[in-house]
Amino acid sequence: MDGYPDSYNHLLGVTAHMARKKFKVGDKIRVTGYRPGKYAPDVVDDMGTEELFKSLVGRRYTIRGFDDYGHIELQPKRLHTVWIEPDLVKLVGRTL
Repeated sequence: MDGYPDSYNHLLGVTAHMARKKFKVGDKIRVTGYRPGKYAPDVVDDMGTEELFKSLVGRRYTIRGFDDYGHIELQPKRLHTVWIEPDLVKLVGRTL
């Protein structure tokens, strides 16, 4: 048991299913936006996460996969993997 109400878990499952129906692994997408990180007052983004997500906006990527919550897996650089919400991307090319 994960501690979340059944209705929340159901919503996550539906969201993940909808993302996988709309997008497929191998599809080409364009990132249309990002959500700024929310950090506690004493926490600093010393890893550059915010800058990395800002740099994705307007660029095209190939979908590498999905997580359990329906977030889209992208690999913007060879050693970087990120997951982004499906409402922040636009389909630009369908895989066959």
